[in-house]
Amino acid sequence: MENLLMLLIAAGSSSLCACTTQQQAHVEQPKPLIVVHQPRGEQGDFVLCKDGRVLVFAATHPKSCS
Repeated sequence: MENLLMLLIAAGSSSLCACTTQQQAHVEQPKPLIVVHQPRGEQGDFVLCKDGRVLVFAATHPKSCS
């Protein structure tokens, strides 16, 4: 039983040493881009109401929360 335990300890430490001596390459991941496109058609606007509603409307026809 002691031999099995020593074998497991030796195997674990040798694999840990092998992992730590190798340099790991860190590949830079490309950062995601946010692309904003001009909307087609009429320009819009929005209003945040006190009750939590969001009103979205054409800029030429404004709305109110009432």
